[in-house]
Amino acid sequence: MVTREDLSRPEMNEVVKEVREMRMKISEECGHDLNRLIAYYQKVGEEMRKFGKYKFADPEPPAEKPTPLNHPKIKFRLRYSNTRHI
Repeated sequence: MVTREDLSRPEMNEVVKEVREMRMKISEECGHDLNRLIAYYQKVGEEMRKFGKYKFADPEPPAEKPTPLNHPKIKFRLRYSNTRHI
């Protein structure tokens, strides 16, 4: 794990600089298009998985979102919206 102290070391600054340069180069190759960037990184990830050298965490399925009428705040509003205020 990298700590704040690690990041302040001169050699880490060079590593960070190199990573940023590579990210900019990849972004330029993709025309700074977000969809192309995502496709590029997905392709690279798939290729890396095939080699088996790296371990990847499988993404968790998205949490089920409540439908608007089942949302607790809306139920609260619906329940109390018919009451009269004196």
